[in-house]
Amino acid sequence: MPKAKLRHVAINCEDLEGEANFMKSAFELEEVGRAGDVTKSGAIYLSDGVMNIALIRIEDPEFPNYNPQGLNHIGFVTPDLDGSIDAAEAAGGKSMVDRDNKMAGATWEMKMKSASGKFDFDLSDHGWPGITL
Repeated sequence: MPKAKLRHVAINCEDLEGEANFMKSAFELEEVGRAGDVTKSGAIYLSDGVMNIALIRIEDPEFPNYNPQGLNHIGFVTPDLDGSIDAAEAAGGKSMVDRDNKMAGATWEMKMKSASGKFDFDLSDHGWPGITL
């Protein structure tokens, strides 16, 4: 059986344009596509060149992957943790922990909220199992 590789994360959003602008500003993601009418029910696709994020808005509860609950969080690995925190905050993101209090040691992650507060994300300079810089 071939090994599957994670290549995208889908996030349910009410304001696709707003979330896309936040992601582009905070993480320098590139918009790589759109589907449907993003003001009603559609998608905006962003990428860092390896992983894609699909920001989706589905209003029809009968649609196969309708899920208004969204996603718990996504994680970004960065070689410049402080610079990435600064960029996320400048784009409207909110820190949920003190960046100077790395009590968990090597497993510490900067926990943040998106500008809209609709989803959370982690920033790390050490990566996670199976992920390197």
